[in-house]
Amino acid sequence: MNFRTLFAAAAVCIATPMAVAQASPEATIARFVELANAGKLTTAEGQAILTGEAKRFATDAKSALSAADRLTVVSPTLAVARIVLRGGAGEEADAYFYLEKAAAGWAVSSYRAMALSGMDQMLLAEMKKRPILSAKEQVEKLNLELTLASDAQLRAWFAANQEKFARLTAASPSAKVDPALVADLKQLGVSMVEEMTGEVRVIIGGTLDNTVGFIKPGPAGPPVISPSEYIWVEDVGYGWFLFRTT
Repeated sequence: MNFRTLFAAAAVCIATPMAVAQASPEATIARFVELANAGKLTTAEGQAILTGEAKRFATDAKSALSAADRLTVVSPTLAVARIVLRGGAGEEADAYFYLEKAAAGWAVSSYRAMALSGMDQMLLAEMKKRPILSAKEQVEKLNLELTLASDAQLRAWFAANQEKFARLTAASPSAKVDPALVADLKQLGVSMVEEMTGEVRVIIGGTLDNTVGFIKPGPAGPPVISPSEYIWVEDVGYGWFLFRTT
């Protein structure tokens, strides 16, 4: 093999990881995780799979990200990947990484997570220290636990209480939700139940516009995922969707 052929082959080997990473959202998020964990997001290859705010805020600090456990293609030019963040004590939370498709291929553009939960975490930690809680405090503790729960934990909670959700919308769309059912859900930690035309929302909690809950959408369908409002929407079955806003 002459020098020119060898050089061309080496160039292909160098370029291939970048090209593959941009070929699809699945490949891009997988390569993003590898580069983030190696502290290489500020390298040429790292910058090539970043765009927008993700590129501006990239650092060479090493992460400890796990592989994305779910990826949803929102549109031909937008996708979102969920990565579960786990702490040393076994706690877990979800982060959502958004990918955009441009002429050069797919790139990670931003990420979101539930915000302003520090106060909730402090309150829950204090409640866990108390040997005795009043009935009202027990409900407040349940609400905090659900508000801070991961998507996997919320899916399990929904499955365990699906029968109550089914009864919420058992009547015709124009009928009012039974107040007794709402009261039952509040005892399980739900903050409120909102009714709209053909739609029911079970709000668990949150702060300001950072909320988490479940929605039974009307004819227009579930909310559309975006980095600016509904940061995550997931079908949990029986016509209901888990949602998060920020």
